[in-house]
Amino acid sequence: MTAPHYKPVHHPRHFWQKITNAIANISFICAAIGVVITLVYIDEVSEIYKASLGAITFIFFATGIVLKAIGTTSIPNLKPDQDQ
Repeated sequence: MTAPHYKPVHHPRHFWQKITNAIANISFICAAIGVVITLVYIDEVSEIYKASLGAITFIFFATGIVLKAIGTTSIPNLKPDQDQ
């Protein structure tokens, strides 16, 4: 017989995880704004500006992915017990 499956214990998020998650959401919003600006001005700017806008959009999106992973990770409490 197999062992019973227990639900994993998810600890509440820490304060800095909540802050990191909020910054990740802001980063995704900035990436979306970068895409819109790039599409609006695609014919009016030179190739250098297009590349710069694309790079900034990529950086915001990549930063959002990393910060979202940090903000949603279940981190256990590693403090030793005070009663010992």
